[in-house]
Parts: sequence; structure tokens; C-alpha cells
Amino acid sequence: MRSYTLLMIALAMSGCASEHSVNVDGELLTGKPVAGTGVTAFLGVPFAEPPVGDLRWRAPQPLKTKQERRDTTEFAAACMQSMRILDWYRSLAETFGASADYYDDLEISEDCLYLNLWTPTLDPKARLPVMVWIHGGSNKSGWSYENNYRGHVLAPQGVVVVTVAYRQGAFGFISHPELPDDEPVANFGLWDIVAALQWIQDNIAVFGGDSNRVTLFGESAGAENILALMFAKPAQDLFHRGVLQSTAGYGLSMPTLEDEQQRGDALASALGIRGEEALERLRQVSAGKLLAGYTENYPDHYHSPSVDGQLISESTWTSIQSGYHSDHQLIIGTNADEYTDRLATAREYVCPSRNVASASGGHARMYFFSRIREDEGASALGAYHGAEYPYVFGTHDAYMTTNQIDLTLSIVMQHYWINFATTGNPNAQGLPEWPLFEGPDPLVQELGDEVRTIPAIEPEMCASFEEWNNSRD
Repeated sequence: MRSYTLLMIALAMSGCASEHSVNVDGELLTGKPVAGTGVTAFLGVPFAEPPVGDLRWRAPQPLKTKQERRDTTEFAAACMQSMRILDWYRSLAETFGASADYYDDLEISEDCLYLNLWTPTLDPKARLPVMVWIHGGSNKSGWSYENNYRGHVLAPQGVVVVTVAYRQGAFGFISHPELPDDEPVANFGLWDIVAALQWIQDNIAVFGGDSNRVTLFGESAGAENILALMFAKPAQDLFHRGVLQSTAGYGLSMPTLEDEQQRGDALASALGIRGEEALERLRQVSAGKLLAGYTENYPDHYHSPSVDGQLISESTWTSIQSGYHSDHQLIIGTNADEYTDRLATAREYVCPSRNVASASGGHARMYFFSRIREDEGASALGAYHGAEYPYVFGTHDAYMTTNQIDLTLSIVMQHYWINFATTGNPNAQGLPEWPLFEGPDPLVQELGDEVRTIPAIEPEMCASFEEWNNSRD
């Protein structure tokens, strides 16, 4: 009788495991159910070999270190970075009257090429649209599982949500003169995203996803990376639509490969590495020491993708002006208070985003996020850079006042984003109609206390921006 009972327990446990497990390229990945949602989460799924040792500053390599059974129930460490984004979140919590301890400490590692996935079904026949989040952080910080980047609210609505890690700062966005040009020499963080997208193409069906309906969505530098990848030939067939949140201004100029090589050489010198075989010796420097040296010497550097002649052949801005991306369906928009200064918000976000929407040839829709939560902390910050995250993901932090207006707006935005990922059109019965951005008097969708269509904002400033932009030709 005892043996029979143990057998029944074993079979029951096996059944529970298989219910949340999938076979992926020779590995059995076991995820975990998200309570009350019907969603299975697969966390810390490797999509490439760890980019360490001789693989530092090389293209991501196919995963070889496989396991027969891999537990994917916990997030992997974030990519190497300073704590600037964590510090910002903790400051945000304090602004809203909460404790900085609301946010846990962040574990970082050079071994960081992992993705996270939330799915409502493991039926390969489901063919659900796939939404892939590319986080921001100036391409030198940020991580794929920040509190408001988790897909357990979106996924039950009929999508597969994936969030992707990619190398940051000195590990992902510099070069060095000794790197051989018969393989990638720069933009390693972007190559990581390409590798993750290829993994999605190869494997997403077993998670219930449709590899022919992959939408990238991201914010700030993450959105800039998406925009750059729209013109990158290695990424052309790997995704189909883009949602660009709070970006475009950064793409006005991009560094060259020579710029990145000089910065890599200067970093070596700063670390006392000079002469022949500098690259090999740089690869022997510990990740912590490299991060510290780079942070000390380049504390404020913003990491735009570079024109490397391999992944990116010309500046994104040049590609935009050529109308090259006219076949891509886009949502693009900005928040009302990206900067506290209205002129800076218009110059860096509103007007460049409007230019991108105009260049799309009638394939873009534009939004203007203006909602300010009804508490003291929110009134001090306005509709700040990143304020839209919890509305898109439906993950409102406990320390923020969230009333019925916020909940309704959040539901509308989620439906817009999901509809767009599903069909290329955010509109559906019961939602306020969102028009295309086109014609001499274009319209945008205001996402605020109300959801409504309004004329494109800052027309005078953006007219001056276009005049300036045209004068550069």
C-alpha cells in the first residue's frame, strides 16, 4: 500500500511538472504558474552562451551548455551596470512617500543573456501574437524584469509576452581596434537582441506563440534600439511591428565605428593596458573592475547604437528621412513631462517622434500620454519619463495612488497595444477610435484623464524643428 501511495505521488508530481514544461532544443524547461491568472512564466531562459572570457565583445554565440532539465522559475542576474536605474526607482518610491526598500537590491553578472516569457497556453496550435519588450536605460543600465516589465497581466488577454536582456555600456556598446572585422565589431547589445529574436522565431511556437506576429515594444533607449533594428538587415524578418515609447530624439546623430574603437582604446589605457594584445588583456579584466573603470571615465555617456557598417549601415535618422521603414506598422508617442522643461520635451521627444510618424507613409499612429496620478508625488513629477509603464503592463506599484481613472486608462492602453500586436490596428469595438497620423493636420490620441483624439501637439515648435531638419540636407 505504501509503494502504491508513493507511486501515485510521483505520478502526480510528474503531471504537475509536465503541465508547465516544454521541450526547447534538447532541454526540458520547467516554468511556474502565476497564481490566479492561468499564465505560465518561464524566467531566466538562456538564449545564448554566457558572453564571458573570450566571448566578451563578440557576437552572442548559440547555446551549447545545455541541461537535460532546466528550472526556469527565477529571474537571472541583470547585465553588468551601475545602480543608477535602481537608485532612480528608489528615489521615485520616496517621492511618492514610500520606502526605498520597496525595491530589492539588484544582482548583476556578465553572464546575463536570458529572456523571460509569460504565456496563457502551451498549445503550439494557439499561434498567439508575441509582444517582446526591450527595456530602456541609456543602453548602460536597466533590466528585463523591472517591476513594471512583467507580463502576467497582459498574457491572459491572449498574447505571449517576452522580455529580453542585452549587454549594457562597456560590455555591449563599445568596440576596439583589435577586433577582427570578419565578425561583429560593435553594437553587441543590439546583436544580443537579434539573437533573442532568432530564438523566438525558432522556439516560440511551443509556448503558444506565432512567429509571424512578433511586435517589439520598448521605451527610451529600448525604443531607439527597436528603431535602429528596423533598418538592420539581420533583423528584417525577425519582427513585424513596433511600439516606440518616449524616443526618437536620440537618433539625430550616431557615433561611428571609429568613435567606439577610440573609446575602447581609451578605456584600456585608463585601466593601464597599452601596447600589443590590449584586447586580450582587456578580456582578462574582471567584470567588476571593467565596470568600475568605465563608470569612472564615462559617467554620463549616452550609448546610441553606432554605424558599424555591419548591423547598421547608416544613421537611423538618415534611414528615417528616406522613408525606408514605410512598410512597418508603428505606434509612437511621448509623455507630457519627459523633461520638466516644455521646450526640451518638444525638442528631444515630441518633434522627432512626429517626424518619424510623418515619414512612415501613413503606417503610424501617435499618442500623447498626459495622465498624472492624483497624489502629491505625482503632482511634483507630472507625466514623467516612464510614467506609462504600469498602464501598458497593468502593473501599478502599491505606493502609487491608483483610482478608477487610472485603471480604466490602463485597460484601454493594454487593449490598444494588444490589438496592434494582433492585427496591426489598435482599434476595436468599444474603444475610442485612434486615427492614423497623416495629412496636413495630423491627429494624435491623448492618453490621459480622458482618451480622446486631439490635434498634434506643439505645432509651432515642431514646424521649427522640421525647418531645421530640412536645412541639414
